[in-house]
Amino acid sequence: MAQFFQSVGDVLSTLGSSFCVPVMLFIIALFMGCKGQKAFRAALLCAAGLTGFSLVINSYSGIIAPVVQSMVDSTGVKLSCLDVGWQAFSVIAYGTQVGLIWIGICIILQIVLFLCKFTDVFMASDLWNNYSFMIWGSLVYFHTKSFAFALICMLVQLLYILLFSEAFAKRFSTFYNYPQCCMTAPHHLEGLPFAVIMNWILGKIGFDKIKINATTLQKKLGIFGEPMFIGLVVGALIGFLGNINDLTTVAGWGSIITAAVSTAAIMAVFPRVAGIFAGAFTIITDAYKSKAAEKGKDRDWYLSVNDAVAYGEPNTLAAGILSIPIILILSFVLPGNIILPMADLVALPYMSEVFCATSNGNIAKTVAMNVIWFSLGMIIVSQFCPAMTQIAIEQGVNLADYNAAGVSIVSFGVLCHPFIVGLFAAFWFQNYIAIAIIIVVYVVLYVLFKKNRYTFVDWMENQAAKYQL
Repeated sequence: MAQFFQSVGDVLSTLGSSFCVPVMLFIIALFMGCKGQKAFRAALLCAAGLTGFSLVINSYSGIIAPVVQSMVDSTGVKLSCLDVGWQAFSVIAYGTQVGLIWIGICIILQIVLFLCKFTDVFMASDLWNNYSFMIWGSLVYFHTKSFAFALICMLVQLLYILLFSEAFAKRFSTFYNYPQCCMTAPHHLEGLPFAVIMNWILGKIGFDKIKINATTLQKKLGIFGEPMFIGLVVGALIGFLGNINDLTTVAGWGSIITAAVSTAAIMAVFPRVAGIFAGAFTIITDAYKSKAAEKGKDRDWYLSVNDAVAYGEPNTLAAGILSIPIILILSFVLPGNIILPMADLVALPYMSEVFCATSNGNIAKTVAMNVIWFSLGMIIVSQFCPAMTQIAIEQGVNLADYNAAGVSIVSFGVLCHPFIVGLFAAFWFQNYIAIAIIIVVYVVLYVLFKKNRYTFVDWMENQAAKYQL
């Protein structure tokens, strides 16, 4: 059995989300009644979209990362924990013992919870993003040497994320225009309570009156308000800050222009790639509606989709990119922070999705929530960087040069999230009282939500509607 899970882990970590998600989607499409040809087309569109996302992001990272590094070098900032990106940590997660065990458990558990109607979210369709749970579970096992503690930690996190996903499903589906689809990426959804509270607070202090979004900017400013032009300006700003000491050289200005045009390209290309990806889920939702109508089923359920589907939405993309220089500069001065966000800075649009959808595309609100939440995340996670680095070493990652320089590693995009860190910390410190409180709070929230589901969902929709695009 251990060898089987090892083989599964090797396949998943090697082939990545471009393999896992389409395969699951193909199976689901067949189950929904799609013929083989349509099911294959849905899987192919999904694979093409995910691969397109990866190609664009990787190309952009290769251009913008050196500029960010130059910005850091020119300021002389010394932060000892380097963000190496979510890709590196996903591979590490699928290689740990805890991760391998969780693969088998989570697939069965997520399907059973859905079939017995404990949840109306079918999470197994986004199998890939379970790596987020695996990282936290592996950290608990590293510190406590207890598989039981690690597994219970991941289970508790999973239950909270399923609850948040169900509460957020309609808002996600409506805002991003993916009928009957939702998101279950743990490293994004954990911020839902903060998003709901801050959206209300920021609305009360006048943020709903700030009409800064992709639609209004384009109407008022014409071409200067288009996402592509916004990307050009923000990219130029990042390039300028990164080449502040090279403004008298041709190479410096070449770097600035490259950063500007590349950021503009991201803003223009991503929505088109998202359109390809969306085609896969259109096929499945159409099949679901037909099957439900034929059998008279009226269950209101949601299919989990990969968080990449929302990256290219203009307001989400703009808010994420606008947050890059702000969060980077703040990392230099935050008290207690040792994390230097680097590789995952281009993942900020992913990290903005819950905030942007909750605020109905309010860029000002989204940027404010990004800055507050992820700054707090960096301060908290700074305490656990050495342990994360040790786990990477145990999985065969060569960090000799980092260790020699006293540098540890982290994934800013996956780990710097306060709520899920709080759940993890109770198990890390083996605080039974805190664990009991976390479980009791979950049970209370679950019962309250199930009794008042439509009231809460309608309230969220009404709060979002206060800000009209």
